[in-house]
Amino acid sequence: MQINMPSGEPEPAPLWRLSFRAGFLLAGVFAVLAMLRWLHWILFPGQWDAALPPHWWHAHEMVFGFAMAVVAGFLLTAVANWTGIPGTRGGRLQLLFGLWLLARCLLWLVPAWLWLAWAAEMLFMLLLVLELTRRVWARRQWRNLLFVPVLLALAALDTASYLSADDPLRSTRLHYGTLWMVTVLVVIVGGRVIPLFTNNRLSLGISPSPGWLDVLAIGSVVLVGVSATLEPAYRSGHWLQWLYLASSMIHLYRLGRWRGWKTGGVPLLWSMHLSYLCIPLTLAGLAWAGDDPVAEKNLIHLLAIGTIGGMILTMMSRVSLGHTGRALDTPGYMAWAFAAIVLAGAVRALLPLAAVELSPWAWRLSAALWIIGFSAFLYRYLPILAGPRADGKPG
Repeated sequence: MQINMPSGEPEPAPLWRLSFRAGFLLAGVFAVLAMLRWLHWILFPGQWDAALPPHWWHAHEMVFGFAMAVVAGFLLTAVANWTGIPGTRGGRLQLLFGLWLLARCLLWLVPAWLWLAWAAEMLFMLLLVLELTRRVWARRQWRNLLFVPVLLALAALDTASYLSADDPLRSTRLHYGTLWMVTVLVVIVGGRVIPLFTNNRLSLGISPSPGWLDVLAIGSVVLVGVSATLEPAYRSGHWLQWLYLASSMIHLYRLGRWRGWKTGGVPLLWSMHLSYLCIPLTLAGLAWAGDDPVAEKNLIHLLAIGTIGGMILTMMSRVSLGHTGRALDTPGYMAWAFAAIVLAGAVRALLPLAAVELSPWAWRLSAALWIIGFSAFLYRYLPILAGPRADGKPG
C-alpha cells in the first residue's frame, strides 16, 4: 500500500515519512521498557519514586503512553489513505511524537512535574485531532469524523486521570473507562478491517455488517465505558450485568459473521479474530462477576492485554508490511508472539480468579509474555520501520 507524497519537498529520513513508522517504533520500544519497569517494581516494590503511585503510572502509561502512540500512528496513516491527502510527515511528525515522548520522560524521570507532563500530552492529542480533522473535513468524509469525539473523550479522561493521581479508587475507575474508550476504536477499526482482510486473503464472501449491528456494537461499548467510570454506589443492581451480557452477545454475533475459524493458517488473520474475541469474553466474565471489584480488576486485563495489546501487535505487524511494499507474511516466531500476548491476558485475568495465591505468579508470567511478544516485534520490524520501502517507492 502506498500514499502519495507531496512534491517539491525534501525527503525526510524514512522514519519520518509516514506516521505509522515513528508511532509503531516508539510504541514497541515503550511497550518493552515500561513493562520491564513494572516487572521490576513487582519484584522489588521498595524501589520506586514515591512522588507518583506505581499503579497509577502503570495503568496511565499503558493506555495514554503505549496505546496512544499506536492510535496516532495508525489513524494519521489511515486518514491519508482514505482522503488521498499527504499524511503528517517531517517536522510536524517530529513535533507530534516529540510531545508524546516528553510526557513519557517526565512521568518516568521527573514525576513531580505532573502538570508539565499533562500539558505535553494535551498538546499531543490536540495536534493529533487537528491533523486528522483537517483531512477528513477537506474531503467531507463525515463517516471518519467518528474518531474525533472518541479522541476528545480520551483527552478528557486523560485530564481527569491526572487530577485523580492521588486518589487510587477514582483513578482506577477512570482508567477502566479509558480502556473501554480505546476498545471503541478497536470496535470501529476492527469492524472495517477484520472482515475486509479476511475476505481479501481467503475469498470467503463475507458480507458487510448491517448498519444496525455496527451501531449496537459501538454503542454498547460506549455505554459500558461510561458505566465503568461510575462510582460503585451508582453501579448497584442487575442492570449493568444485563448490559455486559447483551453487549457480549452482540460482539459474539458480529465476530461470528467474519468466520474466524477459517483463518487458522494465517497468523495475521487469526490473531485479529482472537484478539477481538477477548471483548465478548471480558464482557461475559464481568456479567458473571457482578459487583465483585476484585474480579473486575482481574478480568479487565483480558481486555487491556488480550484485545488492545493483541490487536495492536497484529495491526502494527500488518500495516508495517503493507505500507512498506512487502508481502503480508510473517516469520513463524511472530505467530508465537501473537499467541503470547493473548495468553498474557488470559493468565493475568484468570489465574488470580482460580486461586488468589497465584496472583503474584500471574503478574510476573503475564509481564514476561508481554515483553517476549513485543521484543519479537522489535526484532522483526525495527529495520522495516526505520528503513526505506522494499520497492524503492516513496513512503
